[in-house]
Amino acid sequence: MAPAMWSFLDILARLGGRCRCESRRIGVTRTHLLAAALLIGCATVRAESPHAFNVTAFAGLAKLMPDGSERLDYVLDGANGGELRFSRCAQVASTDAVAVREDQTPLFQLLRANCQALARYGAGQPARRSHLAETLTPALMRELPASALPVVGGQATSPAGARVDDAPGVNIEALPGGRVRVLTRTDDSVYTLMAQGDFDGDGVQDMLLRLDWRTRDAFGRGVDLLQITRRSAGGATELNWRLSAVP
Repeated sequence: MAPAMWSFLDILARLGGRCRCESRRIGVTRTHLLAAALLIGCATVRAESPHAFNVTAFAGLAKLMPDGSERLDYVLDGANGGELRFSRCAQVASTDAVAVREDQTPLFQLLRANCQALARYGAGQPARRSHLAETLTPALMRELPASALPVVGGQATSPAGARVDDAPGVNIEALPGGRVRVLTRTDDSVYTLMAQGDFDGDGVQDMLLRLDWRTRDAFGRGVDLLQITRRSAGGATELNWRLSAVP
């Protein structure tokens, strides 16, 4: 993959975080590998009710067990000069951000968001029906409400009824691995498809997205999790859940 295609957090992960895993060594079952293929559009057959997690989007996920438990292999530098080693998401959840060296806070934020995505996937189930596309595409991103864009300063600025495609100066392009990049006049964002399934119990398929964003003219950046759905054929694509993964 060419460096120009990486998101800014991908680059940070390669430069700052010491993630000790390689794709050929990730201990997932054939089911998990099929799930990842479905998410990134490599499979030709799609399940009627997909319930899948994109293991390739979780840097440091060494093994996903059949019972849903995980094993991580991820190391960050601690604020005290030592190392912080993470083998389970429970350790990530119990670690305070101040324990992480300040320049690696974005990596910790990303790790925490990935763990939260995995937890939401684990609590979900296969959907009984689906009205969404097979994977995340620029066309689907254009349909999303503007509330799916980064919320900078704690307040949304888009008018009611606006869509992502209505943002000033917007440019939307597909990236490898089930990702879509959205550039606006103010923000540079990469949306990654993390999971598919029914995550709110209504029987309708949801997509769980990770939003990695940064402002283009300042130093603001962050990671959010978004859940989108379409409740009926031809219906509007909705944003029905959001979590800002603040450390």
